[in-house]
Amino acid sequence: KRILRKVIYDESIKTEINNTFEVLMGDKVEPRREFIEKNARYVSNLDV
Repeated sequence: KRILRKVIYDESIKTEINNTFEVLMGDKVEPRREFIEKNARYVSNLDV
């Protein structure tokens, strides 16, 4: 079963959201790895 959800965000942070999305979903591995290493300590529940 799949669920499609619409995400609504504040336009004032649109650039930040787009940049984060590009880091996480883009073709470049190194920025994604850096993001994960930097933010891994903040994860309390991970389901992979």
